[in-house]
Amino acid sequence: MSIVLLCGALYGVMRMAMLCSIPVNRLANCLLAALIAVFALYTAPYIIGYAGYYDAYPWLSFAPYNLTLAIGPLLYAYLTLACGGSLPLPRRQGLHLLPALLQWCYYSYVFAHPTGFKDAWDASVHRPYVEPLETLALLASLTAYLLLAWRDWRRSATRPEWGRNLLLAVGLTGVFWLMLVGAGLTWSGLDYFQRFPFYLWLAMLICYLGNAGYRHGVTPFPKPRLQPGAASRPTPDLAAQAGQWHATISAEKWWRDPELTVTILARRLGTNTSTLSRTLNDGLGLNFNEVINRLRVEAVVRALSQHDPRTVLDIAMAEGFNSKASFNRAFKLYTGETPTAYRRRFDPDAPVSISS
Repeated sequence: MSIVLLCGALYGVMRMAMLCSIPVNRLANCLLAALIAVFALYTAPYIIGYAGYYDAYPWLSFAPYNLTLAIGPLLYAYLTLACGGSLPLPRRQGLHLLPALLQWCYYSYVFAHPTGFKDAWDASVHRPYVEPLETLALLASLTAYLLLAWRDWRRSATRPEWGRNLLLAVGLTGVFWLMLVGAGLTWSGLDYFQRFPFYLWLAMLICYLGNAGYRHGVTPFPKPRLQPGAASRPTPDLAAQAGQWHATISAEKWWRDPELTVTILARRLGTNTSTLSRTLNDGLGLNFNEVINRLRVEAVVRALSQHDPRTVLDIAMAEGFNSKASFNRAFKLYTGETPTAYRRRFDPDAPVSISS
């Protein structure tokens, strides 16, 4: 049990370091890393306990591992940035984390005392009074911040799927926490080992947050909107906006990504899929697939005209096409020739087969 939870916690630590090293979305990724750290720390007493270290070193009790009142604020702040919003002023943001700071001060204060004092405090004060209040505060905080985050996600122009999945995962965790509380009220609680499935869930949650957070954290989040009261800018002309986005796609060479979708492209451009599709259709007269495939074909044509020694199929795959059939159709549509015939215009000695 201890090793399984330890593996989850260590994996979380590795992902935290990776998140903090990403050059884009730095603040948001650091907030997610902090959220993973809170979950990993919360599993630490059970990692220690299942390994028997509390029996060997009883002075470890009340180590300040419990910072659960930071979960809601960190989740809300991260999702606000992921949806293209702005954080509150630093002073106000600090107030959100004040309960977690008080939590840390409490555990640090008790931890600094001798073991005998801690045992007496646990029996007479912590379990009967502090622990129920702490649990109630956790559930209230988690519920409030989940509702706020869900509201902001629904109001977001982009509504990132990752944000919804994150809310569902943390929401399920809150439900499981509530079930533990219910078990305590109904069946006089679960013992140390009966709680293992919940901490196993936390270990899986840590891995999920690390994996999915890193995968989405490398793509720039939408830019923050203007704050209320700020001067608004006029809506740009669709043709100009479409031209600007087309130039950005071309300059960044995003067409080379074979997994590129309209959703991914919208996130990179800081807009939503409906606005992107409408702007491209009305501003350029092209849909998403036509814009991307034209850029890919143009890149292949440039390579062929410059006598690129690679096979035509290798060039096509390097420029983002994911199959020979789709490349042939697009090339013939936009050039009126087959790839082989086009190459022979520049290199008469080129092989007949595009994959040879």
